[in-house]
Amino acid sequence: MNPKAYSTVQRQTIAGVVLIFLSSLYKLFRIFWALGAYLLLSGPSKSTLVFTALGLLVLGVLTLLYSYLYYRKFIFYIDYEREEFVLEEGIFSSENTAIPFDKIQQVYFKRSILQRVINVYSLVIDTAGSNQKEVEIKAISEKDANKLSEILLKAKAEKTEEKQFEEETVEAVNEKLWIHKVSMLTLLKIGISTNYLRGLSLIFVFVTSIYNRINTYFQDRMDDVEVYFTQFSGVLQSIGMLAMLFVLLLLLSISITIIEVFIKYYGLTIHQNKDKMEVEMGLKTNTKVSLQPRRLQLMRIKTNPVQKRLNLYEAQISLSSSEDELQKNKIKIPGLGKDIVKKIKSFLYSETSEDSFSSTFRPDRLLLFRKIALAMLPVLVFLAIWYFTAFIPFQIWAVLVLAGLYIIAAVSLQILAFRKRKLIVTGEFLQKKKGLWNMTEETLELFKIQSTSVKQPIWYRRRDLVNVVFHTAGGDLRFYALTKDILPYVNYVLYKAEVTSRNWM
Repeated sequence: MNPKAYSTVQRQTIAGVVLIFLSSLYKLFRIFWALGAYLLLSGPSKSTLVFTALGLLVLGVLTLLYSYLYYRKFIFYIDYEREEFVLEEGIFSSENTAIPFDKIQQVYFKRSILQRVINVYSLVIDTAGSNQKEVEIKAISEKDANKLSEILLKAKAEKTEEKQFEEETVEAVNEKLWIHKVSMLTLLKIGISTNYLRGLSLIFVFVTSIYNRINTYFQDRMDDVEVYFTQFSGVLQSIGMLAMLFVLLLLLSISITIIEVFIKYYGLTIHQNKDKMEVEMGLKTNTKVSLQPRRLQLMRIKTNPVQKRLNLYEAQISLSSSEDELQKNKIKIPGLGKDIVKKIKSFLYSETSEDSFSSTFRPDRLLLFRKIALAMLPVLVFLAIWYFTAFIPFQIWAVLVLAGLYIIAAVSLQILAFRKRKLIVTGEFLQKKKGLWNMTEETLELFKIQSTSVKQPIWYRRRDLVNVVFHTAGGDLRFYALTKDILPYVNYVLYKAEVTSRNWM
C-alpha cells in the first residue's frame, strides 16, 4: 500500500453527476408534487400544459448544470503533513472540512438502490466523539472506497506512522477467518417471531392519519361516513367480530414486520478477518460497517422464547460515540445462532483474561412494589372512566371481571420479570440480565467505563437503597434499588477503569 495515495486532489466518479442530478430532481419532486397534482386535477388548458412543460425543461437543464458544477467543486484529499483528511464542497459558498486522523472513529460504506444501479458507493467518515459531523463521499468506486478506508483506518491506528506494507501482510490481514450469511428463511423466521406491537402501532397511526385527512378535506361528506359507522358499531359489539378483527390486525402487523425485516436486513453478511469484523446489510440502503474491539462499548444479546426455540439471537453493539449520536452508533445484527454469537464475543473480547471472581446482585422488593403500583394505573383509569362517564357501556359484573383479570395478569408478569433482573460483577465485566418475554443480556468491560453515578431517591432512604448508573461512550448501564453492598464493587469498577493502559476508543 502506498502511504502517499490520495495526497493530490481527488473527485468522485463521473457517475456522481448522475447521482447528484437524480437526487436533486427527487428533492424538487418532494417540494412541488402537490402543485403538480393540483394542476392535473384542475383540468389545465393546453397553453398552461405547454408553459408547464417548458418550465420543467428549463428546471431540468438548470438542475443538470448545478449537478455538474457541484461535482467539479466537490474535492477531497489526504494531507499527510498535517495528518488530516480534507474535503471541500459548495458552489455559491464553499465549505472546507478537515478531519485529523486521531478524530476518525469509523469508516464505513452505504449504498442506496440508485447507487447500486450506477455501481458506486458512499464512503462515510464518522467523527463521533468530537463536535464535527460525519463526512460522506456519495459516489466513489468500490476499489477507491476500500483503499481509502484502509488508509484512513491504518493512519489512525498507527498514529500516522508512514510505513510500507508488503502485499503479503495486507493479504494476511484481509484473509477471512469465517463468514456467516443470514438466509431468506432466517429473515422470515425473524419477521414472524419478532415484536408485533410496532406493526400494530403503525396500523393505528395509518388509520388515524387517514381519518384525519378525510375529516379535514371532506368534511361535507362525513355525515354519510358517520351513518355507516353508527350502523356498523352494533356489529362490532359481537365478540366474534372483535376476535376476527384482532386476528386480521395481527396478521397485518406480522406482514408489516416481515417487510421491515427484509428491507433492513436483506443480504446480512458477517465476515471476520484478523483485525476486524465487517457487517453488511440492507435492501433500500445497503450499509457496510467495520467493527473493531476497541470501539465496542456495550453489547446486548436479545431473544424471546420463540426465537430461542428457533436458535435466533439478536446482537446489539453500541460503539463509542458522542452524546448526541448514541442511537446512530448502535448496530443491530439479528438472526444469529448461538455459535455465531459465541464467535462474535470471542473476537470482540479477545484480550480479556479469565475472571477472578463473580458476584451477583438483585434489586430490592421495593422496586417490585413500585412496578406493580405503576401497572395498576391503567385499570384505575379504566374504572374512573366507567364510573364517571357513560363512555364504556359495560355492566358492573363485566367491569369487575375485566379489572380482576388484568390485575392478576399484571401482578404475575411483574413478579416474573422481577425475578429475572440481576447484575453480575466479575473481575473484567459487568453483566445485566432482564426481561420476561424479550430477554436481554448486556455486557460491559470494566476498563471502558468513563464514570459512575450513585443516587438515592427520597423513597429509598428508609431501606438504604441506591440506584447505580455506569456511563460509557456508547450509552449507560443502569440498575435500580440495590443495597449498599454494591458500593465496594463500584469502587472496584472505578479502580479498574483508572489503572488500565488499554485503548477504549
